[in-house]
Amino acid sequence: MMNRLRRRTRLARGSYALALLLGMLFGAAPAPGGHTAPAQAATGDLGHIGPSTSGDGSAATGEKPESKLWWNDGAWWAVLFHTSSQTHHIFRLDRSAQQWIDTGTAVDNRPKTRSDVLWDGTRLYVSSHVRASSSADAAAGNPARLYRYRYDAATRTYTRDAGFPVQINSYSSETLTIDKDSTGVLWATWTQGSTVYVNNTTGGDAVWGTPFALPVTAATALDSDDISSVVTFGTRTGVMWSHQPKSAMYFAEHIDGASRTTWAVTRTAIQGPNNADDHINLRTLQDDGSGRVYAVIKTSLDDAGATTSAPLIMLLARDPSTGEWSSYRVARIKDCHTRPVLLIDSEHRMLYVFMTAPDSGCPYTGYPGTIFMKSSPMGSIAFPDGRGTPVIRDALSPNMNNATTTKQSVTSATGMVVLASNDVTQRYWHADIPLGSS
Repeated sequence: MMNRLRRRTRLARGSYALALLLGMLFGAAPAPGGHTAPAQAATGDLGHIGPSTSGDGSAATGEKPESKLWWNDGAWWAVLFHTSSQTHHIFRLDRSAQQWIDTGTAVDNRPKTRSDVLWDGTRLYVSSHVRASSSADAAAGNPARLYRYRYDAATRTYTRDAGFPVQINSYSSETLTIDKDSTGVLWATWTQGSTVYVNNTTGGDAVWGTPFALPVTAATALDSDDISSVVTFGTRTGVMWSHQPKSAMYFAEHIDGASRTTWAVTRTAIQGPNNADDHINLRTLQDDGSGRVYAVIKTSLDDAGATTSAPLIMLLARDPSTGEWSSYRVARIKDCHTRPVLLIDSEHRMLYVFMTAPDSGCPYTGYPGTIFMKSSPMGSIAFPDGRGTPVIRDALSPNMNNATTTKQSVTSATGMVVLASNDVTQRYWHADIPLGSS
């Protein structure tokens, strides 16, 4: 992983002059009211060009387990960077014009932070953390914050609730995700040093306990590159984490209402030589409460010299009756995919995976390029071979990466909106994909 990142850094430096030229030719000037005027599309583009990310650092739509979008009141919303103020704001997608409209509601006033959002039907929760390149680079004095907002349907605006933000922890981290269990308790997880950490609310949304190491087997002695993610399902909360020294992905469960430090025995979601990497995106089927949980992950088989037909992207599925996990190949090494995210179509019982890959060839896995989509029925999981259907492409600067979307299940009423970013041109892009009626 680190060798690929170094190669990518050299490529990015070599593209700096090109980035400046592309920014002048295809960049957008701020429009009145702080909105960003749309840029012109080029022949071969797929998706829609969005606001600038200038000032927010690399991977504006990262990190892998986190969700930046949500669906509410017949519209898609996102937490995006606002370049004029160098802060993060809530934006609404105008689907008629395919433009992100700044609502003026500020979130984190710190640039280069990364967020994870949760809409529970009544309140909007945004966790925001200072981004560290790995858990080894995490530093104290950089607290992760929780923001909470109420929604006004008459004005289509969000207002921050009194008493927020509140502090989740006091460290920067590579990732941090949140979810809310059936009793109304909020949970958060991240990796710190070589350990998986969690925290939860202990007296309403504004009162958080003391962060603690996840008290289960295999939650320590991680690689500094490893990450964790949290998901709630039915009456349980689950945490999945990568453990590259053990070549495994693990999952631990907590029963809602039990002591915060009481967790079930660790289950192995997948294990085998080079079967773990720091790529996790968790989802649950939200409409039936059955405890069906899915994850898309990346293996490290590309680093092990495996054949090009070896699995690179995998889908993991939890059996709600036994709690055991099964694995299914989504893509092979030769497809060159990275950074997968998952959407569940609850209406048509379909799984959609969005991943980055170059349009052809494979300089190395992790190379930016185009966002591709693959799909499979939930009842008979099988993904087609190949790179999939391209859905977001910048034809003049093939440097798209870090797809992100919503924690929520989608239907024909919502469609699918996926967001990505181009580090070279410093722009957001999105795809708006309809789902047919049942």
